Amino acid sequence: MAGATAAEGVPQRPDVARRMFRIAGRYALINALIAIPLHLLIRAAGFGGSTATWKHGAVVLAVAAVVVAPIMETFLYFWLPIVVVRKVLGQRSVTPFVAWFACVGPFIYVHYGGDLGRTALTALCTGVVGGSCFYFCFLTAEKNAGISPFWTTALCHTLFNGSLLGAVVLAYALGVWS
Repeated sequence: MAGATAAEGVPQRPDVARRMFRIAGRYALINALIAIPLHLLIRAAGFGGSTATWKHGAVVLAVAAVVVAPIMETFLYFWLPIVVVRKVLGQRSVTPFVAWFACVGPFIYVHYGGDLGRTALTALCTGVVGGSCFYFCFLTAEKNAGISPFWTTALCHTLFNGSLLGAVVLAYALGVWS
């Protein structure tokens, strides 16, 4: 029985993790299928110049990108703006658009320049495409009973960043990207 309790009497939530991974994986895949080709086009067109100054090592970059950033950015750029906009505007018809803008705008800004040296165009691509995918992941998870929109969105971000990091490492190892 799907909602039955275990022999020890502990209630079971049988498919929460599977549903979280399904939602997070779907939006991470959508993000990858749109953002990666766009970034490659931007780079091929000569607009993806880098001024990268990252000096903290590959392990720190991996931990920051796959563990720290998804949790911190989900809180700052998705959960917090959505909650604040909904508190201020209530259930007006403009609320979803304002919430999207409140999420994606700062997400674009935080992905501009910095230690990874992103150009305005690459930051715009990362912010609009990635930010939109994470925003809609949050909204989709909200509609599913028993699923945390915060953790599902952080998982989506982790899946995307981890997959991208793996692909970049593989491309460097194979000599495809230098």
